[in-house]
Amino acid sequence: MQYRKLNIARIREKVSDIREALTMLRQYANLSDETFLSNKEAVLAARYSFIVMVEAAMNIANHFCARLLDKAPSTYAEAFLLLGQEGVMDSQLSRKLADMARFRNLLVHGYGKVDDRKMLGSMRQELSDVDAFLREVARIVSAQEDESGD
Repeated sequence: MQYRKLNIARIREKVSDIREALTMLRQYANLSDETFLSNKEAVLAARYSFIVMVEAAMNIANHFCARLLDKAPSTYAEAFLLLGQEGVMDSQLSRKLADMARFRNLLVHGYGKVDDRKMLGSMRQELSDVDAFLREVARIVSAQEDESGD
């Protein structure tokens, strides 16, 4: 794959944001259902951390689409889907991340009532998808650094 120069500093900043949000979400995921769901501050903090995490991942995905694919996705979910369709990352992972982007839209825009129990389940079971995304990001960045000799 031919890579155009990535903004590595920007990517590292967003990776740091993702890791920080993951740490927070994992702390809340370790609480019992009742403890978490009855604590409004914890629920709101988890929602915010989820938003920050997904927005940082979307920022990276959009950057990859622009620099690696020369494409501009029309939605946040599409950014992840394009990366999967074009072979930049695993297509199954890209679909899972697209679903997270759609959930982020629900949180931000309030299209409907957020099911906090479902969010807690996602925090317990789906954060590994974000870990997989970070591994993909590291692989892509490393490939470019190897190519450019940085």
